[in-house]
Amino acid sequence: MKVLMQNRSSMFRMLAGDSVQMNKTREALIQLGIEVDIRTQPTSDFTRYDLVHLFNIIPIEETYQFYQKAKQYGIPIVLSPIYWDPKEFLINIDTERKDHFLSWWAKTNPMRQEVLDGVDLLLPNGLLEQELLQEDYKLMTPARLIPNGVDPLFYYANPEKFTKRFGAKDFILCVGRICRRKNQLALIKAARALGQQVILIGPINDYQYYQECRQEGEGQVRFLGGLNQGWIASAYAACSVHVLPSWYETPGLVNLEAGLAGCKVVTTDRGTAREYLGEMAWYCSPETFSVKDALRKALYSPPLSGLREHILANYTWDRVARLTLAAYQEVLR
Repeated sequence: MKVLMQNRSSMFRMLAGDSVQMNKTREALIQLGIEVDIRTQPTSDFTRYDLVHLFNIIPIEETYQFYQKAKQYGIPIVLSPIYWDPKEFLINIDTERKDHFLSWWAKTNPMRQEVLDGVDLLLPNGLLEQELLQEDYKLMTPARLIPNGVDPLFYYANPEKFTKRFGAKDFILCVGRICRRKNQLALIKAARALGQQVILIGPINDYQYYQECRQEGEGQVRFLGGLNQGWIASAYAACSVHVLPSWYETPGLVNLEAGLAGCKVVTTDRGTAREYLGEMAWYCSPETFSVKDALRKALYSPPLSGLREHILANYTWDRVARLTLAAYQEVLR
Protein backbone atom coordinates (compact mmCIF):
# COMPACT_ATOMS: atom_id res chain seq x y z
CA MET A 1 0.00 0.00 0.00
CA LYS A 2 1.25 3.49 -0.84
CA VAL A 3 -0.31 6.54 0.82
CA LEU A 4 -0.02 10.28 0.13
CA MET A 5 -0.38 12.54 3.19
CA GLN A 6 -1.12 16.24 2.62
CA ASN A 7 -1.23 19.18 5.00
CA ARG A 8 -0.72 22.97 4.99
CA SER A 9 2.44 24.31 3.30
CA SER A 10 3.62 25.95 6.55
CA MET A 11 3.60 22.69 8.57
CA PHE A 12 7.40 22.36 8.67
CA ARG A 13 8.03 26.07 9.23
CA MET A 14 5.30 26.49 11.87
CA LEU A 15 5.28 23.24 13.81
CA ALA A 16 2.02 22.50 15.61
CA GLY A 17 -0.06 19.53 16.72
CA ASP A 18 -1.17 18.70 13.18
CA SER A 19 2.50 18.55 12.09
CA VAL A 20 3.36 16.13 14.89
CA GLN A 21 0.25 14.00 14.33
CA MET A 22 0.98 13.60 10.63
CA ASN A 23 4.74 12.98 10.96
CA LYS A 24 4.47 10.52 13.84
CA THR A 25 1.61 8.61 12.19
CA ARG A 26 3.70 8.38 9.02
CA GLU A 27 6.77 7.09 10.90
CA ALA A 28 4.71 4.43 12.67
CA LEU A 29 2.96 3.37 9.44
CA ILE A 30 6.35 2.94 7.75
CA GLN A 31 7.29 0.58 10.59
CA LEU A 32 4.23 -1.47 9.59
CA GLY A 33 5.49 -1.71 6.01
CA ILE A 34 3.33 1.03 4.46
CA GLU A 35 4.91 3.46 2.02
CA VAL A 36 3.94 7.04 2.92
CA ASP A 37 4.87 10.27 1.12
CA ILE A 38 4.18 13.80 2.40
CA ARG A 39 3.39 16.69 0.09
CA THR A 40 2.45 20.19 1.19
CA GLN A 41 1.59 21.47 -2.30
CA PRO A 42 -1.26 20.40 -4.62
CA THR A 43 -0.35 17.54 -6.96
CA SER A 44 -1.92 16.13 -10.10
CA ASP A 45 0.08 12.89 -10.07
CA PHE A 46 -1.76 10.27 -8.03
CA THR A 47 -0.76 7.30 -10.19
CA ARG A 48 1.63 5.93 -7.55
CA TYR A 49 -0.86 6.09 -4.65
CA ASP A 50 -3.68 3.91 -3.37
CA LEU A 51 -5.14 6.55 -1.06
CA VAL A 52 -4.82 10.20 0.04
CA HIS A 53 -4.86 11.18 3.73
CA LEU A 54 -5.65 14.87 4.37
CA PHE A 55 -5.10 16.68 7.68
CA ASN A 56 -6.70 19.73 9.32
CA ILE A 57 -9.79 21.66 8.22
CA ILE A 58 -9.34 24.69 10.48
CA PRO A 59 -7.00 26.40 7.97
CA ILE A 60 -9.12 25.03 5.13
CA GLU A 61 -7.95 26.74 1.95
CA GLU A 62 -5.00 24.47 1.16
CA THR A 63 -6.80 21.33 2.37
CA TYR A 64 -9.62 22.25 -0.02
CA GLN A 65 -7.18 22.44 -2.95
CA PHE A 66 -5.72 19.04 -2.04
CA TYR A 67 -9.24 17.62 -1.80
CA GLN A 68 -10.29 18.98 -5.19
CA LYS A 69 -7.25 17.50 -6.96
CA ALA A 70 -7.73 14.07 -5.36
CA LYS A 71 -11.46 14.15 -6.09
CA GLN A 72 -10.83 14.93 -9.77
CA TYR A 73 -8.53 11.92 -9.99
CA GLY A 74 -11.04 9.67 -8.24
CA ILE A 75 -8.61 8.38 -5.61
CA PRO A 76 -10.00 7.38 -2.15
CA ILE A 77 -9.66 10.15 0.46
CA VAL A 78 -9.58 9.95 4.25
CA LEU A 79 -9.53 13.05 6.44
CA SER A 80 -8.21 13.78 9.93
CA PRO A 81 -10.26 16.95 10.59
CA ILE A 82 -8.47 18.05 13.82
CA TYR A 83 -11.61 20.12 14.39
CA TRP A 84 -13.09 22.21 17.14
CA ASP A 85 -15.41 25.18 16.67
CA PRO A 86 -13.12 28.21 17.26
CA LYS A 87 -15.87 30.83 17.51
CA GLU A 88 -15.71 31.12 21.31
CA PHE A 89 -11.98 31.76 21.03
CA LEU A 90 -12.41 34.23 18.15
CA ILE A 91 -15.12 36.16 19.98
CA ASN A 92 -13.10 36.45 23.19
CA ILE A 93 -9.60 37.26 21.97
CA ASP A 94 -8.59 40.84 22.70
CA THR A 95 -7.37 41.89 19.26
CA GLU A 96 -8.36 44.13 16.41
CA ARG A 97 -8.27 41.09 14.13
CA LYS A 98 -11.34 39.53 15.75
CA ASP A 99 -13.86 40.73 13.16
CA HIS A 100 -11.55 39.66 10.35
CA PHE A 101 -11.24 36.13 11.82
CA LEU A 102 -14.98 35.76 12.31
CA SER A 103 -15.64 36.93 8.76
CA TRP A 104 -12.99 34.53 7.44
CA TRP A 105 -14.53 31.62 9.36
CA ALA A 106 -18.00 32.26 7.92
CA LYS A 107 -16.66 32.75 4.40
CA THR A 108 -14.57 29.56 4.39
CA ASN A 109 -17.14 27.26 6.03
CA PRO A 110 -18.68 26.14 2.70
CA MET A 111 -15.24 24.69 1.82
CA ARG A 112 -15.23 22.69 5.06
CA GLN A 113 -18.73 21.44 4.32
CA GLU A 114 -17.77 20.28 0.82
CA VAL A 115 -14.64 18.45 2.02
CA LEU A 116 -16.43 16.80 4.96
CA ASP A 117 -19.26 15.65 2.69
CA GLY A 118 -17.00 14.44 -0.09
CA VAL A 119 -14.26 12.35 1.56
CA ASP A 120 -14.65 8.60 1.96
CA LEU A 121 -13.91 8.37 5.70
CA LEU A 122 -13.41 10.79 8.59
CA LEU A 123 -10.78 10.04 11.24
CA PRO A 124 -11.64 12.32 14.19
CA ASN A 125 -9.38 12.22 17.26
CA GLY A 126 -12.25 11.97 19.73
CA LEU A 127 -15.94 11.19 20.10
CA LEU A 128 -16.77 14.79 21.05
CA GLU A 129 -15.00 15.99 17.91
CA GLN A 130 -17.05 13.56 15.82
CA GLU A 131 -20.31 14.63 17.47
CA LEU A 132 -19.48 18.32 17.01
CA LEU A 133 -18.74 17.77 13.31
CA GLN A 134 -22.05 15.94 12.87
CA GLU A 135 -23.90 18.73 14.69
CA ASP A 136 -22.20 21.65 12.91
CA TYR A 137 -22.19 20.16 9.40
CA LYS A 138 -25.10 17.67 9.45
CA LEU A 139 -22.78 14.92 8.21
CA MET A 140 -23.61 11.56 6.69
CA THR A 141 -19.94 10.68 6.03
CA PRO A 142 -18.79 7.56 7.91
CA ALA A 143 -16.20 8.02 10.66
CA ARG A 144 -13.72 5.88 12.54
CA LEU A 145 -12.17 7.22 15.78
CA ILE A 146 -8.36 7.44 15.66
CA PRO A 147 -6.88 8.87 18.87
CA ASN A 148 -3.84 11.08 18.99
CA GLY A 149 -0.58 9.59 20.20
CA VAL A 150 2.60 10.07 22.18
CA ASP A 151 6.18 8.81 22.03
CA PRO A 152 6.93 6.23 24.76
CA LEU A 153 10.24 7.98 25.47
CA PHE A 154 8.35 10.39 27.75
CA TYR A 155 7.64 7.49 30.12
CA TYR A 156 11.36 7.40 30.94
CA ALA A 157 11.75 11.14 31.57
CA ASN A 158 14.39 12.13 34.13
CA PRO A 159 14.52 15.59 35.76
CA GLU A 160 18.30 15.80 36.23
CA LYS A 161 19.21 16.95 32.72
CA PHE A 162 16.82 19.92 32.81
CA THR A 163 17.51 20.85 36.43
CA LYS A 164 21.29 20.89 35.93
CA ARG A 165 21.13 23.06 32.83
CA PHE A 166 18.39 25.51 33.84
CA GLY A 167 18.67 25.40 37.64
CA ALA A 168 14.93 24.90 38.06
CA LYS A 169 12.67 22.33 39.65
CA ASP A 170 9.16 22.22 41.14
CA PHE A 171 7.96 24.98 38.82
CA ILE A 172 4.80 25.37 36.74
CA LEU A 173 5.40 24.33 33.13
CA CYS A 174 3.53 25.03 29.91
CA VAL A 175 4.76 23.54 26.63
CA GLY A 176 3.23 25.00 23.48
CA ARG A 177 3.39 27.75 20.89
CA ILE A 178 3.21 31.24 22.44
CA CYS A 179 -0.10 32.39 20.99
CA ARG A 180 -3.53 33.54 22.12
CA ARG A 181 -5.24 30.19 21.62
CA LYS A 182 -2.83 28.50 24.04
CA ASN A 183 -3.79 31.20 26.58
CA GLN A 184 -0.47 31.49 28.42
CA LEU A 185 -1.36 34.98 29.65
CA ALA A 186 -4.17 33.59 31.82
CA LEU A 187 -1.75 31.02 33.23
CA ILE A 188 0.82 33.72 34.04
CA LYS A 189 -1.81 35.79 35.86
CA ALA A 190 -3.06 32.75 37.79
CA ALA A 191 0.45 31.66 38.79
CA ARG A 192 1.39 35.19 39.83
CA ALA A 193 -1.62 35.31 42.15
CA LEU A 194 -0.38 32.07 43.74
CA GLY A 195 3.25 33.23 43.95
CA GLN A 196 4.48 30.49 41.60
CA GLN A 197 7.27 30.48 39.01
CA VAL A 198 6.34 29.61 35.41
CA ILE A 199 8.52 28.23 32.62
CA LEU A 200 7.21 28.38 29.06
CA ILE A 201 8.70 26.16 26.35
CA GLY A 202 7.69 26.71 22.74
CA PRO A 203 8.19 28.95 19.71
CA ILE A 204 6.68 32.43 19.50
CA ASN A 205 3.78 32.44 17.03
CA ASP A 206 2.37 35.84 18.05
CA TYR A 207 5.03 38.40 18.94
CA GLN A 208 2.56 40.98 20.30
CA TYR A 209 1.05 38.36 22.59
CA TYR A 210 4.53 37.26 23.68
CA GLN A 211 5.28 40.85 24.73
CA GLU A 212 2.03 40.95 26.74
CA CYS A 213 3.04 37.71 28.48
CA ARG A 214 6.54 39.00 29.19
CA GLN A 215 5.20 42.22 30.69
CA GLU A 216 2.68 40.40 32.90
CA GLY A 217 5.19 37.79 34.06
CA GLU A 218 8.20 40.00 34.65
CA GLY A 219 10.46 38.35 37.22
CA GLN A 220 8.36 35.19 37.52
CA VAL A 221 8.29 33.72 34.01
CA ARG A 222 11.09 32.22 31.91
CA PHE A 223 10.74 31.78 28.15
CA LEU A 224 13.00 29.01 26.87
CA GLY A 225 11.87 28.93 23.23
CA GLY A 226 11.65 25.67 21.32
CA LEU A 227 13.50 22.65 22.77
CA ASN A 228 13.90 19.10 21.47
CA GLN A 229 11.97 16.13 22.86
CA GLY A 230 14.74 15.06 25.24
CA TRP A 231 14.88 18.44 26.97
CA ILE A 232 11.09 18.72 27.08
CA ALA A 233 10.77 15.24 28.62
CA SER A 234 13.24 16.22 31.33
CA ALA A 235 11.34 19.47 31.93
CA TYR A 236 8.10 17.52 32.45
CA ALA A 237 9.83 15.34 35.03
CA ALA A 238 11.28 18.37 36.83
CA CYS A 239 8.11 20.47 37.15
CA SER A 240 5.38 20.45 39.78
CA VAL A 241 2.52 20.58 37.30
CA HIS A 242 1.99 21.05 33.57
CA VAL A 243 -0.76 23.49 32.62
CA LEU A 244 -2.43 23.86 29.21
CA PRO A 245 -5.32 26.36 29.64
CA SER A 246 -6.10 26.72 25.91
CA TRP A 247 -9.34 27.91 24.39
CA TYR A 248 -9.64 24.37 22.97
CA GLU A 249 -7.52 21.24 22.43
CA THR A 250 -8.08 17.92 20.64
CA PRO A 251 -6.69 16.76 23.09
CA GLY A 252 -3.38 18.64 23.25
CA LEU A 253 -0.42 16.37 22.49
CA VAL A 254 1.57 17.92 25.34
CA ASN A 255 -1.11 16.72 27.76
CA LEU A 256 -0.26 13.15 26.74
CA GLU A 257 3.48 13.80 26.92
CA ALA A 258 3.25 15.42 30.35
CA GLY A 259 0.98 12.72 31.73
CA LEU A 260 3.25 9.96 30.43
CA ALA A 261 6.26 11.69 32.00
CA GLY A 262 4.55 11.54 35.40
CA CYS A 263 3.36 15.14 35.62
CA LYS A 264 0.30 16.39 37.36
CA VAL A 265 -1.79 17.79 34.49
CA VAL A 266 -4.09 20.81 34.44
CA THR A 267 -5.80 21.34 31.11
CA THR A 268 -8.68 23.04 29.34
CA ASP A 269 -12.19 21.67 29.56
CA ARG A 270 -12.78 22.83 25.95
CA GLY A 271 -12.23 19.98 23.48
CA THR A 272 -11.47 16.30 23.90
CA ALA A 273 -8.87 16.22 26.69
CA ARG A 274 -11.29 14.71 29.21
CA GLU A 275 -11.92 11.77 26.85
CA TYR A 276 -8.22 10.93 27.05
CA LEU A 277 -7.35 11.83 30.64
CA GLY A 278 -10.61 11.05 32.45
CA GLU A 279 -10.56 11.89 36.16
CA MET A 280 -6.76 11.66 36.26
CA ALA A 281 -6.26 15.39 35.53
CA TRP A 282 -7.59 18.76 36.70
CA TYR A 283 -9.70 20.85 34.30
CA CYS A 284 -10.24 24.60 33.86
CA SER A 285 -12.09 26.95 31.58
CA PRO A 286 -9.95 29.59 29.81
CA GLU A 287 -10.73 32.37 32.32
CA THR A 288 -7.96 33.32 34.75
CA PHE A 289 -10.04 32.60 37.87
CA SER A 290 -10.72 29.05 36.68
CA VAL A 291 -7.07 28.43 35.76
CA LYS A 292 -6.05 29.69 39.20
CA ASP A 293 -8.57 27.43 40.97
CA ALA A 294 -7.51 24.29 39.06
CA LEU A 295 -3.84 25.14 39.49
CA ARG A 296 -4.22 25.58 43.24
CA LYS A 297 -5.98 22.23 43.55
CA ALA A 298 -3.28 20.46 41.53
CA LEU A 299 -0.41 22.06 43.42
CA TYR A 300 -1.74 21.07 46.84
CA SER A 301 -3.10 17.62 45.97
CA PRO A 302 -1.25 14.31 45.66
CA PRO A 303 -0.76 13.00 42.10
CA LEU A 304 -3.82 11.29 40.62
CA SER A 305 -2.85 7.66 40.09
CA GLY A 306 -3.00 5.65 36.89
CA LEU A 307 -2.47 8.32 34.24
CA ARG A 308 0.96 7.15 32.99
CA GLU A 309 -0.16 3.55 32.61
CA HIS A 310 -3.43 4.60 30.94
CA ILE A 311 -1.61 6.72 28.35
CA LEU A 312 1.05 4.09 27.67
CA ALA A 313 -1.59 1.40 27.13
CA ASN A 314 -3.87 3.41 24.84
CA TYR A 315 -2.11 6.29 23.09
CA THR A 316 1.24 5.26 21.61
CA TRP A 317 1.91 6.11 17.96
CA ASP A 318 2.23 2.39 17.23
CA ARG A 319 -1.40 1.85 18.26
CA VAL A 320 -2.46 4.96 16.34
CA ALA A 321 -0.79 3.58 13.20
CA ARG A 322 -2.47 0.18 13.53
CA LEU A 323 -5.89 1.80 13.86
CA THR A 324 -5.11 4.12 10.93
CA LEU A 325 -4.04 1.20 8.76
CA ALA A 326 -7.30 -0.63 9.57
CA ALA A 327 -9.18 2.51 8.47
CA TYR A 328 -7.23 2.61 5.19
CA GLN A 329 -8.02 -1.04 4.55
CA GLU A 330 -11.71 -0.41 5.24
CA VAL A 331 -11.79 2.36 2.61
CA LEU A 332 -9.88 0.33 0.03
CA ARG A 333 -12.23 -2.65 0.47
